[in-house]
Amino acid sequence: MVDYRDRISVAVWIVLLGLTATLLVKMPSTTLVWIAFGSPLSVELSTNMLLGALLVALTASGTEAVVRAHPLAREGRLRNRWILWALPCAVVSVAALLLPTAPTRLNWLVGLALTGIAVALTLAATFHAMARETPACRTARIVLSVLTYVTVLLLFLVVYRQRARSLVSATLIVGISALLALELLRGTGRPLRLVAVHALIVGAVLGEATWALNYWRIPGLTGGLLLLLGFYLLVGLAYQGLLRRLTPRVLLEFGLVATMSLALIWLFAP
Repeated sequence: MVDYRDRISVAVWIVLLGLTATLLVKMPSTTLVWIAFGSPLSVELSTNMLLGALLVALTASGTEAVVRAHPLAREGRLRNRWILWALPCAVVSVAALLLPTAPTRLNWLVGLALTGIAVALTLAATFHAMARETPACRTARIVLSVLTYVTVLLLFLVVYRQRARSLVSATLIVGISALLALELLRGTGRPLRLVAVHALIVGAVLGEATWALNYWRIPGLTGGLLLLLGFYLLVGLAYQGLLRRLTPRVLLEFGLVATMSLALIWLFAP
């Protein structure tokens, strides 16, 4: 127990130091421009982007170190450990994208503290969710599910409000959705290949939805909520399908949830 907690502590401090570096280190940005499908496409390489990419790589390394402390990993019974990197890396990506936009230093410090707590919870829950026969597994899976949906919403909001070309935004949504759907669907215990196919389908459908939403003049919050609703419905249906529990009653329940959610978004979203 002490071993894995020490590794979580090291990983969290590395993340916090890296995020602090994005505030202190300033470098000139570079814009890359190339022609895609007959029109120019530009991507700005800034300090935050480069340090964020490095920080995501360090987070994946820290997650791997925590996972290796588990008895299943030590016994060689834990395969495809890379799947476990997705959620911690996504949490850190959200922090790297949002912290530079904090309006005041106090808000930045609060965001940094929340990031540390979220990363620690994610790594601890990931560790306890690996052994399904343990009492802590169910609670750990609930924590991971909540963190995944919150992270998905924040990433969808960040990506959609940028109003980037569909080639960029839809591709990002496909990657985000597929990786985090894989995190949620691996809890079914089904073979990885089958789970990965369902996760890719979720990502592909949401990527196409993003392409369509980009033609609508709707605020970023509304677009993000619509994408989150689509993610929830697709993952839920895929989860029930993998467990072979996709009955007409389940379809009716998801249909009612979708209808009520759309009504709430229509009434209250900007």
